[in-house]
Amino acid sequence: MAQQPNVEITEAERPRESLEPGVAVKWRANKPGVPTGPQDVPRGGAFGSAGPDAGWGLRLIREAEMPIDDPRLREVVAGLVMARAAGLGRAPVPEDIEVALVLCGFDENAGEDLLARRERWLDATAHDQRPGQTAVSEVDPMLIINKPEQVRYALRLGEKS
Repeated sequence: MAQQPNVEITEAERPRESLEPGVAVKWRANKPGVPTGPQDVPRGGAFGSAGPDAGWGLRLIREAEMPIDDPRLREVVAGLVMARAAGLGRAPVPEDIEVALVLCGFDENAGEDLLARRERWLDATAHDQRPGQTAVSEVDPMLIINKPEQVRYALRLGEKS
C-alpha cells in the first residue's frame, strides 16, 4: 500500500535491514556481592537457610493442625520446615511439617530428652531473630533431610545411647 502524503514515516517505522535481533549477550553481575549462581548464595549464620518459596511453607503451616495451640510451636516448625526444604533444594511440602513435628517430640515414642528440647526451643523463640533459629541450629542438617520414618528411627537410636 502506498504512503499517504499527509503521514510522515519515522526511522523507527521503516523496515529493518536485518530480520532477526542480534545475538544475546550473557549477563554478568556488574557489582561485587551479587550472587551469579546457587553456589554464591550465602548460607548459615545470620543468613539462615535460604530456599525457594518460603511463603508457601508458611501457608502450609498456617493450614496444618498442630498438636498444641501455641504460636511459638508454629515458629519452631516454620524454621525447621524452611531448613529442610532448603536442604533438599525445593519448596516446602506437607512432609516437611511431619518431620519438624517428629523433631519437636510429637511422636508416640518421644523420650524425655526430646520433650525437654522442645520446651527449650519454644522458650528460645522470644529471642530468635528468625523463627525457629535455635531449633535449626541444633538439628543435624543430614538428619533433617531424611524421610519421617528415618528421622523417627534415628531419634530412637539416639535416645537409647
